Amino acid sequence: MERAGLLFEMVGMPRTAGRVLGALLVAPAGGLTPAELAAALQASRASMSGAIKSLTLMGLAERVPNPGERADRFRVRPNAWATLTEQGNRKLQTLHDLAAEGLRALPPGADTAPLRETELFYGHWLRLFPAVLEEWHQFNQEKEKTA
Repeated sequence: MERAGLLFEMVGMPRTAGRVLGALLVAPAGGLTPAELAAALQASRASMSGAIKSLTLMGLAERVPNPGERADRFRVRPNAWATLTEQGNRKLQTLHDLAAEGLRALPPGADTAPLRETELFYGHWLRLFPAVLEEWHQFNQEKEKTA
């Protein structure tokens, strides 16, 4: 849980969100309440609220229905990693488009190499990614059929 927190912090996210994700990754199937998360992570319930909100907005966590219990429970959202990667891919499309726009705006004689490399790299990634994602979905469907 601590390593997940540090990893999140290294990529610019709140450490607490990473710690909560780490706890949810090893949680029972029914998920954990904010109070249980706070106890496990020795953190305030207020910090759990912010972290859960961040993870939910990122598509990594979701509320788990639990009839008869008043407290909300949360778990790692099924297919979270593909969803997160798809969101990241939309950001990469933006970088690609920005590089292409920059190339069109460069004055004559300017060095095109940095923008060209950016456009080519992300263009290549964006061409390959849909096939990788499709392979993942097929693999995941086959895995579920045999489970």
